Amino acid sequence: MILDASAILAFAEESIDVGEVIAEVADEGCMFGLPVACLAEAFRLADADRLDMVVNHPAAAVLTVDPLNWRACAMTHLMLGRFDAASALLAAVDNECHLLTGQPGLYAALADGGPIIPLQVGRRPTGWQHGSPDWSECQVPFLEGS
Repeated sequence: MILDASAILAFAEESIDVGEVIAEVADEGCMFGLPVACLAEAFRLADADRLDMVVNHPAAAVLTVDPLNWRACAMTHLMLGRFDAASALLAAVDNECHLLTGQPGLYAALADGGPIIPLQVGRRPTGWQHGSPDWSECQVPFLEGS
């Protein structure tokens, strides 16, 4: 699972929805990704102590864009209009994970809706239910066994 800036901000604002997803991912022994560009965007509006809390979570991995993937990042940035959203989407695609977002409209240009799981205030994200999606398939591959 990758959290974009809106999902990170929702966590910082003590969203139960995001906390439940993070807990489910951690309970399955998997990790969730926090793209550094999304953390920087969320920092503009969020409490730094809450951001530290999510960054220091044992199941969290702070992710950067692969410099060798710069062209895909640039094209995705052009398509989405925001670098933080582009980095989150690329992280989800590269790691074969879902992307949790409170702004699904940012990703509206994706064919078949992409790997997006919309965060809905007061309800679990669409498509989220205990045991679904299979969080075991949402690992950050280079961190397995860490």
